Amino acid sequence: MNAGTPRSILIVKTSAIGDVIQTFDALEYLRTKFPDARIDWVVEQGIAPLLRAHPMIDHVIEIKSKAWRRSLFQKTTREELRHFSSQLKATTYDVLFDLQGNAKSAAVTSCAKAKAKVGFGWNSVREKCNLLVTNQRFNLPLGINIRLKYLGLVKKYFSDFESFEAKGVRLNLSEEEINRLGSLIPKNQGNPLLMVCFGSKWPNKRLDEGTLTSLLEKIAADSSPSFYFIFGDEEERRFAEKLANHFGDCSQLVGNLSLPLWQGLMWEMDGVIAVDSAALHLCGTTQTPSLSVFGPSLASAYKPMEERHAHIQGACPYEKTFSSRCPLLRTCSTGACIRNLPVDTLFEGYLCWKEAFMLGP
Repeated sequence: MNAGTPRSILIVKTSAIGDVIQTFDALEYLRTKFPDARIDWVVEQGIAPLLRAHPMIDHVIEIKSKAWRRSLFQKTTREELRHFSSQLKATTYDVLFDLQGNAKSAAVTSCAKAKAKVGFGWNSVREKCNLLVTNQRFNLPLGINIRLKYLGLVKKYFSDFESFEAKGVRLNLSEEEINRLGSLIPKNQGNPLLMVCFGSKWPNKRLDEGTLTSLLEKIAADSSPSFYFIFGDEEERRFAEKLANHFGDCSQLVGNLSLPLWQGLMWEMDGVIAVDSAALHLCGTTQTPSLSVFGPSLASAYKPMEERHAHIQGACPYEKTFSSRCPLLRTCSTGACIRNLPVDTLFEGYLCWKEAFMLGP
Protein backbone atom coordinates (compact mmCIF):
# COMPACT_ATOMS: atom_id res chain seq x y z
CA MET A 1 0.00 0.00 0.00
CA ASN A 2 1.29 3.48 -0.85
CA ALA A 3 0.13 7.10 -0.94
CA GLY A 4 -1.39 6.53 -4.35
CA THR A 5 -3.85 3.82 -3.29
CA PRO A 6 -5.52 4.64 0.04
CA ARG A 7 -8.30 2.34 1.19
CA SER A 8 -9.56 4.69 3.90
CA ILE A 9 -9.54 8.49 4.13
CA LEU A 10 -10.58 10.85 6.91
CA ILE A 11 -11.34 14.53 6.23
CA VAL A 12 -11.20 16.93 9.19
CA LYS A 13 -13.10 20.09 8.35
CA THR A 14 -15.49 20.85 11.16
CA SER A 15 -17.01 24.26 10.30
CA ALA A 16 -18.43 26.62 9.13
CA ILE A 17 -21.11 25.78 6.56
CA GLY A 18 -19.60 27.80 3.73
CA ASP A 19 -16.08 26.60 4.53
CA VAL A 20 -17.23 22.98 4.53
CA ILE A 21 -18.97 23.41 1.17
CA GLN A 22 -15.79 24.93 -0.27
CA THR A 23 -13.99 21.63 0.35
CA PHE A 24 -16.40 19.64 -1.82
CA ASP A 25 -14.12 19.92 -4.86
CA ALA A 26 -11.40 18.14 -2.89
CA LEU A 27 -13.92 15.49 -1.83
CA GLU A 28 -15.04 15.02 -5.45
CA TYR A 29 -11.41 14.64 -6.50
CA LEU A 30 -10.83 11.93 -3.87
CA ARG A 31 -13.98 10.02 -4.80
CA THR A 32 -13.18 10.26 -8.53
CA LYS A 33 -9.58 9.13 -8.08
CA PHE A 34 -10.35 6.43 -5.47
CA PRO A 35 -13.91 5.22 -6.11
CA ASP A 36 -13.56 2.23 -3.77
CA ALA A 37 -11.99 4.05 -0.82
CA ARG A 38 -13.87 4.63 2.40
CA ILE A 39 -14.19 8.39 2.97
CA ASP A 40 -15.24 9.63 6.42
CA TRP A 41 -15.60 13.20 7.65
CA VAL A 42 -15.46 14.93 11.07
CA VAL A 43 -17.83 17.91 11.26
CA GLU A 44 -19.83 19.97 13.75
CA GLN A 45 -23.18 18.44 14.64
CA GLY A 46 -25.19 21.26 13.08
CA ILE A 47 -23.59 20.70 9.67
CA ALA A 48 -23.74 16.89 9.79
CA PRO A 49 -27.09 16.63 7.89
CA LEU A 50 -25.47 18.35 4.90
CA LEU A 51 -22.67 15.78 4.78
CA ARG A 52 -24.99 12.83 5.37
CA ALA A 53 -26.86 13.90 2.24
CA HIS A 54 -23.63 13.87 0.20
CA PRO A 55 -23.43 10.67 -1.87
CA MET A 56 -19.61 10.64 -1.88
CA ILE A 57 -19.20 10.34 1.91
CA ASP A 58 -19.39 6.99 3.66
CA HIS A 59 -19.56 8.00 7.32
CA VAL A 60 -19.95 11.26 9.26
CA ILE A 61 -18.47 11.69 12.74
CA GLU A 62 -20.09 14.51 14.70
CA ILE A 63 -18.31 16.90 17.02
CA LYS A 64 -20.06 19.34 19.39
CA SER A 65 -17.14 21.57 20.31
CA LYS A 66 -19.09 24.66 21.38
CA ALA A 67 -21.54 22.73 23.55
CA TRP A 68 -18.74 20.68 25.10
CA ARG A 69 -16.74 23.79 26.00
CA ARG A 70 -19.75 25.27 27.78
CA SER A 71 -20.38 22.17 29.90
CA LEU A 72 -17.01 20.44 30.01
CA PHE A 73 -17.43 18.92 33.48
CA GLN A 74 -20.97 17.59 33.09
CA LYS A 75 -21.49 13.86 32.96
CA THR A 76 -23.31 13.95 29.64
CA THR A 77 -20.43 15.89 28.08
CA ARG A 78 -17.88 13.34 29.28
CA GLU A 79 -20.02 10.52 27.89
CA GLU A 80 -20.36 12.28 24.53
CA LEU A 81 -16.62 12.91 24.41
CA ARG A 82 -15.91 9.22 25.08
CA HIS A 83 -18.33 8.24 22.31
CA PHE A 84 -16.73 10.71 19.90
CA SER A 85 -13.24 9.44 20.77
CA SER A 86 -14.28 5.81 20.25
CA GLN A 87 -15.73 6.63 16.83
CA LEU A 88 -12.61 8.52 15.88
CA LYS A 89 -10.30 5.71 16.91
CA ALA A 90 -12.40 2.84 15.54
CA THR A 91 -10.56 3.01 12.21
CA THR A 92 -6.89 3.42 11.43
CA TYR A 93 -7.05 5.49 8.26
CA ASP A 94 -4.50 5.32 5.51
CA VAL A 95 -4.54 9.11 5.26
CA LEU A 96 -6.11 11.99 7.17
CA PHE A 97 -6.48 15.44 5.60
CA ASP A 98 -6.72 18.29 8.10
CA LEU A 99 -8.28 20.93 5.84
CA GLN A 100 -9.01 23.34 8.69
CA GLY A 101 -5.52 23.99 9.96
CA ASN A 102 -6.36 25.50 13.34
CA ALA A 103 -6.31 24.52 17.02
CA LYS A 104 -9.76 22.91 16.98
CA SER A 105 -8.96 20.64 14.07
CA ALA A 106 -5.56 19.91 15.64
CA ALA A 107 -7.33 18.41 18.67
CA VAL A 108 -9.27 16.10 16.36
CA THR A 109 -6.27 15.21 14.21
CA SER A 110 -4.12 14.41 17.24
CA CYS A 111 -6.72 11.94 18.56
CA ALA A 112 -7.44 10.23 15.25
CA LYS A 113 -5.54 7.16 14.09
CA ALA A 114 -3.97 7.55 10.66
CA LYS A 115 -0.77 6.42 8.99
CA ALA A 116 -0.39 9.80 7.26
CA LYS A 117 -1.70 13.02 8.77
CA VAL A 118 -1.62 15.68 6.06
CA GLY A 119 -1.95 19.40 6.71
CA PHE A 120 -0.86 22.84 5.62
CA GLY A 121 2.73 24.00 5.96
CA TRP A 122 4.20 26.95 7.86
CA ASN A 123 3.22 29.52 5.23
CA SER A 124 -0.31 28.22 4.65
CA VAL A 125 -1.64 26.99 7.99
CA ARG A 126 -4.17 29.16 9.83
CA GLU A 127 -2.82 28.53 13.34
CA LYS A 128 0.76 27.36 13.88
CA CYS A 129 -0.15 24.89 16.65
CA ASN A 130 -1.72 22.72 13.94
CA LEU A 131 1.78 21.94 12.68
CA LEU A 132 2.39 19.83 15.78
CA VAL A 133 -0.18 17.17 14.86
CA THR A 134 0.50 16.58 11.16
CA ASN A 135 3.38 14.57 9.75
CA GLN A 136 3.17 15.65 6.11
CA ARG A 137 2.76 19.35 5.32
CA PHE A 138 2.43 21.36 2.14
CA ASN A 139 2.37 25.07 1.41
CA LEU A 140 -0.02 26.58 -1.10
CA PRO A 141 0.29 29.99 -2.78
CA LEU A 142 -1.22 32.85 -0.82
CA GLY A 143 -4.30 34.51 -2.26
CA ILE A 144 -5.45 31.61 -4.45
CA ASN A 145 -9.10 30.62 -4.52
CA ILE A 146 -9.97 28.76 -1.34
CA ARG A 147 -11.22 25.74 -3.29
CA LEU A 148 -7.86 25.47 -5.04
CA LYS A 149 -6.16 25.64 -1.64
CA TYR A 150 -8.08 22.63 -0.31
CA LEU A 151 -7.86 20.70 -3.57
CA GLY A 152 -4.21 21.60 -3.97
CA LEU A 153 -3.28 20.21 -0.56
CA VAL A 154 -4.88 16.87 -1.38
CA LYS A 155 -3.30 16.71 -4.84
CA LYS A 156 0.14 17.60 -3.50
CA TYR A 157 0.03 14.62 -1.16
CA PHE A 158 -0.58 12.33 -4.14
CA SER A 159 1.98 14.19 -6.31
CA ASP A 160 -0.77 14.74 -8.85
CA PHE A 161 -0.16 17.68 -11.19
CA GLU A 162 -2.98 16.94 -13.65
CA SER A 163 -5.86 19.42 -13.86
CA PHE A 164 -9.14 18.48 -12.21
CA GLU A 165 -12.52 20.13 -12.75
CA ALA A 166 -15.30 19.35 -10.31
CA LYS A 167 -18.67 18.57 -11.89
CA GLY A 168 -20.81 19.25 -8.85
CA VAL A 169 -23.11 16.91 -7.00
CA ARG A 170 -26.78 16.40 -6.32
CA LEU A 171 -27.29 15.95 -2.60
CA ASN A 172 -29.64 13.18 -1.56
CA LEU A 173 -33.17 14.27 -0.61
CA SER A 174 -35.69 12.59 1.65
CA GLU A 175 -39.11 11.72 0.25
CA GLU A 176 -40.58 14.69 2.11
CA GLU A 177 -37.95 17.01 0.59
CA ILE A 178 -38.60 15.63 -2.90
CA ASN A 179 -42.31 16.32 -2.50
CA ARG A 180 -41.72 19.87 -1.30
CA LEU A 181 -39.28 20.52 -4.12
CA GLY A 182 -41.92 19.46 -6.61
CA SER A 183 -44.42 21.85 -5.05
CA LEU A 184 -42.02 24.79 -5.37
CA ILE A 185 -41.35 24.44 -9.10
CA PRO A 186 -44.15 25.77 -11.34
CA LYS A 187 -45.32 23.60 -14.20
CA ASN A 188 -44.96 24.88 -17.77
CA GLN A 189 -43.07 27.95 -16.59
CA GLY A 190 -41.96 30.09 -19.51
CA ASN A 191 -40.12 32.83 -17.64
CA PRO A 192 -36.66 32.37 -16.12
CA LEU A 193 -36.49 31.23 -12.50
CA LEU A 194 -34.18 33.49 -10.50
CA MET A 195 -33.28 32.76 -6.89
CA VAL A 196 -32.32 35.78 -4.76
CA CYS A 197 -30.20 35.01 -1.68
CA PHE A 198 -29.56 38.37 -0.03
CA GLY A 199 -28.61 37.15 3.47
CA SER A 200 -25.20 36.87 5.08
CA LYS A 201 -23.95 36.26 8.59
CA TRP A 202 -21.91 39.48 8.32
CA PRO A 203 -23.87 42.73 7.78
CA ASN A 204 -20.95 44.24 5.84
CA LYS A 205 -21.33 41.58 3.15
CA ARG A 206 -24.95 42.54 2.43
CA LEU A 207 -26.27 44.89 -0.22
CA ASP A 208 -28.24 47.93 0.89
CA GLU A 209 -31.93 46.97 0.89
CA GLY A 210 -32.93 49.91 -1.28
CA THR A 211 -30.17 49.17 -3.77
CA LEU A 212 -31.18 45.52 -4.03
CA THR A 213 -34.84 46.42 -4.52
CA SER A 214 -33.98 48.89 -7.29
CA LEU A 215 -31.75 46.31 -8.97
CA LEU A 216 -34.52 43.72 -8.92
CA GLU A 217 -36.96 46.25 -10.37
CA LYS A 218 -34.64 46.73 -13.33
CA ILE A 219 -34.21 42.96 -13.71
CA ALA A 220 -37.97 42.45 -13.59
CA ALA A 221 -38.53 45.05 -16.31
CA ASP A 222 -35.83 43.50 -18.51
CA SER A 223 -36.32 39.75 -18.06
CA SER A 224 -39.74 39.16 -16.41
CA PRO A 225 -38.33 36.43 -14.13
CA SER A 226 -40.05 34.52 -11.39
CA PHE A 227 -38.17 35.54 -8.24
CA TYR A 228 -37.53 33.09 -5.41
CA PHE A 229 -36.72 35.09 -2.26
CA ILE A 230 -34.89 32.90 0.26
CA PHE A 231 -34.77 33.64 3.97
CA GLY A 232 -33.16 31.90 6.94
CA ASP A 233 -33.99 33.88 10.07
CA GLU A 234 -36.60 36.33 11.27
CA GLU A 235 -34.77 39.44 10.06
CA GLU A 236 -34.35 37.95 6.60
CA ARG A 237 -37.96 36.81 6.57
CA ARG A 238 -39.22 40.37 7.14
CA PHE A 239 -37.20 41.74 4.22
CA ALA A 240 -38.13 38.79 2.00
CA GLU A 241 -41.80 39.48 2.72
CA LYS A 242 -41.31 43.11 1.66
CA LEU A 243 -39.75 41.95 -1.59
CA ALA A 244 -42.45 39.36 -2.23
CA ASN A 245 -45.20 41.93 -1.61
CA HIS A 246 -43.44 44.43 -3.86
CA PHE A 247 -43.08 42.02 -6.80
CA GLY A 248 -46.38 40.26 -6.28
CA ASP A 249 -47.36 37.27 -8.38
CA CYS A 250 -43.96 37.00 -10.05
CA SER A 251 -42.31 36.00 -6.75
CA GLN A 252 -42.22 33.22 -4.18
CA LEU A 253 -41.22 33.50 -0.54
CA VAL A 254 -39.24 30.41 0.52
CA GLY A 255 -37.87 29.54 3.97
CA ASN A 256 -37.33 26.58 6.28
CA LEU A 257 -35.08 24.90 3.74
CA SER A 258 -32.66 22.16 4.68
CA LEU A 259 -29.33 22.58 2.91
CA PRO A 260 -29.94 19.55 0.65
CA LEU A 261 -33.39 20.87 -0.31
CA TRP A 262 -31.99 24.35 -0.89
CA GLN A 263 -29.37 22.87 -3.18
CA GLY A 264 -32.01 20.79 -4.96
CA LEU A 265 -34.01 23.96 -5.60
CA MET A 266 -30.89 25.68 -6.95
CA TRP A 267 -30.48 22.91 -9.51
CA GLU A 268 -33.93 23.86 -10.87
CA MET A 269 -33.14 27.58 -11.19
CA ASP A 270 -31.96 29.44 -14.28
CA GLY A 271 -29.73 31.58 -12.06
CA VAL A 272 -28.89 32.59 -8.49
CA ILE A 273 -28.10 36.10 -7.24
CA ALA A 274 -26.16 36.15 -3.97
CA VAL A 275 -23.46 37.77 -1.89
CA ASP A 276 -20.39 36.06 -0.41
CA SER A 277 -22.30 33.57 1.73
CA ALA A 278 -23.17 29.91 2.19
CA ALA A 279 -25.82 30.35 -0.50
CA LEU A 280 -23.22 31.24 -3.12
CA HIS A 281 -20.96 28.36 -2.13
CA LEU A 282 -23.89 25.94 -2.22
CA CYS A 283 -24.76 27.15 -5.72
CA GLY A 284 -21.16 26.41 -6.66
CA THR A 285 -21.87 22.69 -6.14
CA THR A 286 -24.51 22.78 -8.91
CA GLN A 287 -24.45 23.54 -12.63
CA THR A 288 -26.64 26.64 -12.14
CA PRO A 289 -24.95 29.97 -12.96
CA SER A 290 -24.62 32.61 -10.25
CA LEU A 291 -24.11 36.36 -10.09
CA SER A 292 -22.50 37.40 -6.82
CA VAL A 293 -21.67 40.76 -5.27
CA PHE A 294 -18.49 41.10 -3.21
CA GLY A 295 -17.24 43.93 -1.02
CA PRO A 296 -15.02 43.22 2.03
CA SER A 297 -13.88 39.90 0.57
CA LEU A 298 -12.32 39.20 -2.81
CA ALA A 299 -14.18 37.21 -5.43
CA SER A 300 -10.86 35.83 -6.66
CA ALA A 301 -10.41 34.15 -3.28
CA TYR A 302 -13.95 32.94 -2.53
CA LYS A 303 -16.14 32.87 -5.65
CA PRO A 304 -16.90 29.50 -7.29
CA MET A 305 -14.29 29.18 -10.00
CA GLU A 306 -16.29 28.14 -13.07
CA GLU A 307 -16.94 30.82 -15.70
CA ARG A 308 -20.71 30.62 -15.24
CA HIS A 309 -20.24 32.14 -11.78
CA ALA A 310 -19.92 35.86 -12.53
CA HIS A 311 -19.29 38.55 -9.93
CA ILE A 312 -19.27 42.27 -9.22
CA GLN A 313 -16.53 43.51 -6.89
CA GLY A 314 -16.97 46.62 -4.78
CA ALA A 315 -13.96 48.81 -3.98
CA CYS A 316 -12.88 50.14 -0.61
CA PRO A 317 -13.19 53.95 -0.49
CA TYR A 318 -10.64 54.03 2.34
CA GLU A 319 -7.90 52.39 0.22
CA LYS A 320 -7.66 49.28 2.38
CA THR A 321 -5.90 46.46 0.54
CA PHE A 322 -6.00 42.75 1.35
CA SER A 323 -5.33 39.40 -0.31
CA SER A 324 -8.58 37.64 0.58
CA ARG A 325 -10.71 39.33 3.26
CA CYS A 326 -10.72 42.86 4.65
CA PRO A 327 -9.36 43.02 8.22
CA LEU A 328 -12.24 45.42 9.02
CA LEU A 329 -14.94 43.02 7.80
CA ARG A 330 -16.54 42.78 11.25
CA THR A 331 -15.86 46.31 12.45
CA CYS A 332 -16.18 48.75 9.51
CA SER A 333 -18.98 51.17 10.43
CA THR A 334 -20.04 51.93 6.84
CA GLY A 335 -19.62 48.78 4.73
CA ALA A 336 -19.26 51.28 1.91
CA CYS A 337 -17.37 48.89 -0.39
CA ILE A 338 -20.60 47.00 -1.08
CA ARG A 339 -23.34 49.38 0.08
CA ASN A 340 -22.17 52.23 -2.14
CA LEU A 341 -22.25 50.19 -5.33
CA PRO A 342 -24.44 52.04 -7.87
CA VAL A 343 -27.55 50.27 -9.08
CA ASP A 344 -26.58 50.91 -12.70
CA THR A 345 -23.24 49.15 -12.15
CA LEU A 346 -25.01 46.14 -10.67
CA PHE A 347 -27.55 46.04 -13.49
CA GLU A 348 -24.85 46.24 -16.16
CA GLY A 349 -23.20 43.27 -14.48
CA TYR A 350 -26.51 41.43 -14.57
CA LEU A 351 -27.01 42.12 -18.29
CA CYS A 352 -23.54 40.80 -19.14
CA TRP A 353 -24.16 37.69 -17.06
CA LYS A 354 -27.58 37.13 -18.61
CA GLU A 355 -26.22 37.44 -22.15
CA ALA A 356 -23.26 35.16 -21.46
CA PHE A 357 -25.34 32.36 -19.97
CA MET A 358 -28.64 32.86 -21.81
CA LEU A 359 -30.64 33.31 -18.67
CA GLY A 360 -34.19 33.30 -19.97
CA PRO A 361 -35.63 35.31 -22.88
